Amino acid sequence: MKEKKLQVFVSSTFTDLKEERQAAVEAILSAGHIPAGMELFTAGDESQMTVIKRWIDESDVYLLILGGRYGSVEAKTGKSYTHLEYEYAIEKKKPHFAVVVTDKALDAKISAIGREALEQEHPKELKEFKTTVLSGKVVKFWDDYKDIKLAIHETLSEFMYSKDLIGWIRGDNAVNTGALAEEIARLTKENSELRNQISNSNSRSEPLYAGLTYTQLSGLLRANIVKVEHDEFDLLQAIEFYGQRISLGTHGYTIEERDMFNKLANFKLLRTELNSNRGMKFYFTDEGHNFYLRILLTAEKEFTIEKQQN
Repeated sequence: MKEKKLQVFVSSTFTDLKEERQAAVEAILSAGHIPAGMELFTAGDESQMTVIKRWIDESDVYLLILGGRYGSVEAKTGKSYTHLEYEYAIEKKKPHFAVVVTDKALDAKISAIGREALEQEHPKELKEFKTTVLSGKVVKFWDDYKDIKLAIHETLSEFMYSKDLIGWIRGDNAVNTGALAEEIARLTKENSELRNQISNSNSRSEPLYAGLTYTQLSGLLRANIVKVEHDEFDLLQAIEFYGQRISLGTHGYTIEERDMFNKLANFKLLRTELNSNRGMKFYFTDEGHNFYLRILLTAEKEFTIEKQQN
């Protein structure tokens, strides 16, 4: 299993739990993971809740440290930011756990910092929030810093085995993309070879003309435009039009026609024969004549289909 580091968002009230938050950050770091919390970044021009939501989204795990305070209340909802963070993490189905202060620890906190450790303005909201938190799946209690650190180590150790948590992976432990690229290249080449084999197999099932199928050679001939007198047409049309003359051995041609016949000879569809009396003659090669007959059959078939449709 790749060694991944989880980003843990630490949520709590601030002024009364500074030492506890510090203990949590130390525990997360010592466990080899990454802490994230409001004291670790600034909001800039964004609203506080916008920043909070973005950091919770980017974190793998949500941790709540709950003490004796409800925390600063957001005016629009009437809920504390800590409460809103918890609800947002639940909404986003983030893996989460909570460490909740015991009565013994709260009494010690009151002795240390006075009534600032207790909620003065929103005790009802705190009670309801605490009830919600205690109904969660993973809840642990703390008397001191050691309990917080132990809870973090135990819970993160369990979360590490979750395949749903992406986390961060060291570069030297990351997936070997070079090997993947080589495998993809090999499979691509193999796929191309199989396609060529299929293509060649299909090609062998039909006649070839100068090493090409009828469709392939027709496409090449259509791409070659010639001009004879004032008419323009492609070489495929030329074979159909001049085919009968060529079958008999054509002579008495114009310069433009001769150039056209030479182009067809380049496709190995025509051959030349020198006649001492009448000069150069052009004839079909065997493949050229078969190709000419295929043109006639195709034209006849297309004519028949068109006639039936009309």
